[in-house]
Amino acid sequence: MIFREDQIVSLSHSLLDNGKENFPYEVECLGRKDKDWYIECVCKLGSHCGTHVEVPYHHDRHGADVMSYPVQDLIGECVVLNCEGKAPGEAITAEDLKQYADRIRPGDIVFLHTGYDRYFREENWQPYPYVSMDALEFLLSNDIKVLGTDASGVEIVDGYSPTGRMKELYGEPIHVTCFQNHVAIVESLTNLGEIENERTTVFILPVPAEHMDAFPCQIIAVRGL
Repeated sequence: MIFREDQIVSLSHSLLDNGKENFPYEVECLGRKDKDWYIECVCKLGSHCGTHVEVPYHHDRHGADVMSYPVQDLIGECVVLNCEGKAPGEAITAEDLKQYADRIRPGDIVFLHTGYDRYFREENWQPYPYVSMDALEFLLSNDIKVLGTDASGVEIVDGYSPTGRMKELYGEPIHVTCFQNHVAIVESLTNLGEIENERTTVFILPVPAEHMDAFPCQIIAVRGL
């Protein structure tokens, strides 16, 4: 199968070795750098660095890690729901999402377009519009299999640190409820506006890494499949 360039949309941020990522990302190049330019690189990589997928092992010592989470459950049809206009720390509610009820199908990957990807790597990358429990219950009632956002997180707000960073509610009920229902979570997506008004096929492909609760990944939307 041959794809046209306009069918493929990358939904992942690049990782930059400039010390500005919000989670650890450091690259060291080893080996020769002479006329042949033969090197090998060693990378220190945080599991939640960049655009990443989170799986049950994040909150359950017996839950599936990134290696054992079924890859088929990270591939499927995707619908993007517009949640723009929310203030930092404001809830995305069931009422916000019910207007899209006729667009959501069982087994869908659902991505929330908040527009907060524009703050990626900025000092004010948090706070973000979070997902309320009633919004999650609405999505789960539609039998979704992945929940994603272009903001830096989905969890319920429980105040702020002195530096202005959000404190996520202790126990992270949005995460736990998702994982108990075999719903993976994707955070820090980008370019969702490019596919907002259509259904696409999305591939979420982390490296199958053992004992990892999350992993950065290249996420691709393909139009017209």
